[in-house]
Amino acid sequence: MIDLGQLKLVAVMRAPSGNKALVEEASGKGYIVAKGTYLGVNSGRVVKILKDRIIIEEKVESIVGKSTIQERELKLQKPLGEE
Repeated sequence: MIDLGQLKLVAVMRAPSGNKALVEEASGKGYIVAKGTYLGVNSGRVVKILKDRIIIEEKVESIVGKSTIQERELKLQKPLGEE
């Protein structure tokens, strides 16, 4: 269980059978994720893998106990010198 803020999107592999992505934690250990993979401490789930980012939906509980679904993104880092 790793916080999404500690993960970095390294690569996206597009394929007819379904896109996959490579995420890396701060220590350098990498994981391959696909649509439906659970990530993060809030039971986040990968819902989309696009060419430059992945979208994760998390259930977040407010102070009063109300659950909401929040979308978070992990974006590919652009190569140095590219804007």
